[in-house]
Amino acid sequence: MTTLTIQISDKDRDLFERLAKRLNVKILEVLEEDLHPNLATKKAISDGRLRKTKKITNLDSFFKGL
Repeated sequence: MTTLTIQISDKDRDLFERLAKRLNVKILEVLEEDLHPNLATKKAISDGRLRKTKKITNLDSFFKGL
């Protein structure tokens, strides 16, 4: 199964929903907060850009350090 996120204009929503129903597509509502990263994700992105990350060389050591 493939999941797609699309944005369509409000005026085309009815048309799209009819087409999706005909094609047996399941439409999921997406909440506004799901479209933007949370604080933990923003910090992780920032840390990565600032090179404040550690290279994982051994998975066992990595999981023990969590």
